[in-house]
Amino acid sequence: MDTTSRAADGLVTYVRSVADDLGGDVFEIDVNLDRELATAIVLVNSHVPTLAEFPLLLTWDEVSGWGLRIETDGHGDTAVLEFMGEDILPDPAQVEQFLLEATNGQNPGMVAAPAFRFPNAQDDLERRLAEFCE
Repeated sequence: MDTTSRAADGLVTYVRSVADDLGGDVFEIDVNLDRELATAIVLVNSHVPTLAEFPLLLTWDEVSGWGLRIETDGHGDTAVLEFMGEDILPDPAQVEQFLLEATNGQNPGMVAAPAFRFPNAQDDLERRLAEFCE
């Protein structure tokens, strides 16, 4: 994704909207547009009950959308817990609900990563992201 595009600005705005819905649960946000695959990481303060000792990350990428991961080693290595599925850009309230259900011990997502698109595909993702700038 072109780092100077409206889509890039839209992704930052979208991720911030998700983080705003999560409120005080957000510890740190990172949006990365410099690689071939646009990604976002939202480190949250909450935990899933069965893995309470591991930091929990809400992640997004331009292929699979939102997912939950845990940091496994203190050095940035992560393991996937589940993916939200449904849509690559769900409403921020849906992402909040996904996280809430997971931290309440439910399994709201899917184990297999959805493949909504190929990286840098010529589809409507960039247009949809640019709409978050308006």
